[in-house]
Amino acid sequence: MIGAVLGPWFLDRLRIEDPTLRGTAMGVSAHGLGTASIYQESSEAGASSGLAMGLSGLITALTLPVLVKMFGL
Repeated sequence: MIGAVLGPWFLDRLRIEDPTLRGTAMGVSAHGLGTASIYQESSEAGASSGLAMGLSGLITALTLPVLVKMFGL
């Protein structure tokens, strides 16, 4: 919730205006609700947000079992 509400404001303060960068940041940090909120800005930002969210989930699903096996976390 916090990422979806404050994310666009924070990106504005950082002067990030590129829709692809804004979408990627929101997708990785604020997940589904962030993707929905950034999609209201532009469809390009929404698409990159969804892609970033999916890829971060895939990377986590593939690397976490390896780390657990290696380090016994």
